[in-house]
Amino acid sequence: MTKEAEPRRFWIALVVLCLIGAAAVIRRLVALGSSSPTSSSEFAYLDAHFAAKAGTMLLHLVPSLLFVLLLPLQFVSSLRRRYPEFHRWNGRVIMGLGLVLGLSALWLSAHPVGGLAEGTATMFFGCFFLISLGKAWWHIRNGRVELHREWVTRMAAIALGVATTRPIMGIFFATRGLTGLTPRQFFGPAMWLGLVSTYLAGEVWIRRQLSLKNNDVSIADARVARG
Repeated sequence: MTKEAEPRRFWIALVVLCLIGAAAVIRRLVALGSSSPTSSSEFAYLDAHFAAKAGTMLLHLVPSLLFVLLLPLQFVSSLRRRYPEFHRWNGRVIMGLGLVLGLSALWLSAHPVGGLAEGTATMFFGCFFLISLGKAWWHIRNGRVELHREWVTRMAAIALGVATTRPIMGIFFATRGLTGLTPRQFFGPAMWLGLVSTYLAGEVWIRRQLSLKNNDVSIADARVARG
């Protein structure tokens, strides 16, 4: 893979996952706002489950929607260079939204659709998300920009893991006639698959960027040494 192709693939993955996340949030908001859910719908049970805690869901969904809409802007290097003040304020808003959606996610984890398997996944990665957010904030407050970017990327990967679970759940829904699995049975595995795979992809990206930076530094040092 060329150096030019890597950022392009990163951006495609970032935008696609943000769009999936936004669509999932909007779909849930519409379902919460519907006054007459159809009992024949295959999603009726899920709609009723989330409607039972509509207040907490709204506290989670609205910040989540704003989060995925603003997140891509934070990774636009040209925007960061030309408009640093916007970059800083956008980052502050994202971190504020992240704090609210992270805490509300932990609250919702107490009664998940998928039982213990889903609850442990959302609790574990919800805590990891908040830790990443806190470390990103701490590093930028102390002027450690590279570490700040690393933890922001990690935070984004964890958050977008929830979007990755949506197509995985779609596969489970599409094959439930063959597997016989219900949402209560497959929501947990889907959450673990989506969250772990996206987190690992984020770590690969972080390590790759660190490796490229170290190679560039080594080349520069070699040129200086040769005079």
